[in-house]
Order: sequence, then C-alpha cells, then structure tokens
Amino acid sequence: MAFKFFQNHQILAFSLALLFTHEFLYTALAASGGRMGGSSFSSEEEKSSHSSSNSYDVYHYHYGKPGYGRGYRSYDGNSQRVNAEPKRENKGSFSWFSLLPFGIFGGFLLWMICTYDTAVSVVKIQVGLSGKAHSLQRDLNNLAGAGDTSEKKGFHIILTESIVALLRHQNYWISGYSSVKQKRGVEAVEKEFRQLSVEEREKIEIESLVNVDNIKVQRTLIPKDNKLRKDYIVVTLVVAVKGAPNLPEIRSTEDLRKALHQLNSVTSRETLAVEVLWTPQVEHDTLSEDELLEKYPILRPI
Repeated sequence: MAFKFFQNHQILAFSLALLFTHEFLYTALAASGGRMGGSSFSSEEEKSSHSSSNSYDVYHYHYGKPGYGRGYRSYDGNSQRVNAEPKRENKGSFSWFSLLPFGIFGGFLLWMICTYDTAVSVVKIQVGLSGKAHSLQRDLNNLAGAGDTSEKKGFHIILTESIVALLRHQNYWISGYSSVKQKRGVEAVEKEFRQLSVEEREKIEIESLVNVDNIKVQRTLIPKDNKLRKDYIVVTLVVAVKGAPNLPEIRSTEDLRKALHQLNSVTSRETLAVEVLWTPQVEHDTLSEDELLEKYPILRPI
C-alpha cells in the first residue's frame, strides 16, 4: 500500500529520502558534546532577600516625645521589647568630631566584611587532551548517566569526580586555560555563569548527552571517521563559587594540576553552580586540529 503511494508521489518520496540522508550525514559528521551540572542561584537569592528583610522601622515614645527609630523586635515571655535606642538630645559639650577617626575605621572594617561575604566568582578551566583519552570520555559519560543533579550536593559531586577524572588522564594533557571573574551579588554572577555556558555550548554541534538540573537528554550518534593523525578532546569546567579563588595562569602541566586541585578544594557550601562540558561526547570520536584551533583558540600548549 505504502509502496504504491510513493510510486504515485515520486517527488514526495525523493524529498523524504533526501531529508533522511541529510539528517544521517549531519549526525554522522557533527561533533557530539556532553553537558552536566546544576545550579542553586534561586535558593541563594531567597536567602539574600530574607536576610535583608529582618530589620524595620519601629515607633517609640521617650521622655514624652514620640518618634521613630531603627531596631529589631524580640520577645521575652509575655512582654514585647524593642531593641532600639531612641534618639536623645545632646545637652552637653561633647563633640562628635572626636569620633570621626573611629567612624572611618569602623566603616572600612564593615566594608571589608561585606565585601568578603558578598564576593562571588565564576571560574573557568579548560583542558585540551589527546584524542587517545577515550577512557576519559567513558568516565564522563558514565558520570552524566548516573549523577544526581537535582541538588547542590549532587552537582558538587559531578564537579569533584570530573576533576579527578581529568587528573587521572594528565598524561594526555596538551593544552589548558583558566580564568576567574569576580562579581558582586548572586544576580551578577548568575548572568556571567549563563553567558560563559552559552559561549561553550555554541561550540558543540549536537548535545548528545545532557544531565543538567536533573533534566536528562540522550541521543545516539555515529562517530565521524577522523583519519587525520592529530585528534583531540576538550573538557571545560564552568563553576560559580563564593569568594575569589586565586588560580594560576596555565603555562605548564604543573599549573593546570594546581588549578584543578584548588578548584577541587571548594566545598559544596561554597558552590553555587557547576557545568561540565566535553566534546566529542561519543567515545572514540575526536576533534580535528582545525576544529580545535578554530573553536578553542585560548587554549595554551603545555
């Protein structure tokens, strides 16, 4: 029945055959890519907004003069007490200028504390490896298939296990890159993290294995036949963390080793978001030298 239908509609049959052939060839020739990780930006923003709403204005009456003050409400048994001192008239000859140096020092100290608490950074480490590191592809594929990325603990394990996998394959390292971009506030660091993620994802033609925020996607691809002598694999770590890690500039394998160990020391509590990307994802598939130079020009030979 179907055969007779296509006999009578040869143009349609030819168009479908051409479409399927194009899709097959594209799938076979496209560079695959894997991506896994997760983020907790929304929960951090909720904590920030909650802590900023703990103080408020309260009305008080002091020495027969009503007025407003700033304070915090606390409870002791059945009584209610406001922990705020009302403004009092200064009837003495005390000069406020004598406290100016202490005020400047206190303001500077407060600024230092606030800067430390609110400093957040986006860390990026990129590693170029020989195409012979097929077992690294297998390790990352297995990790993406089994990893729980629905909560911070899970995607932090994704980060640490990916770093360990890279360290186990350091004999295949050929190039590297690291950067730390410091931001103020969760919103700013989230924007930077998303931007870096999109930039790296644009370099991958097909995301054939994805496990991000517990959303999983898998596509079966045929690895392209790379008959060239030089072939490569690239792994990228993009991480948003509290604080400002001081990673070394990558100029040698020792620098790359130190950078990975330092990133591995970041605790789950300090981790806001993780994304691990690797290409090609399909085992035994590789990037050509031209693809490496075109898509990853910042990688420095080590």
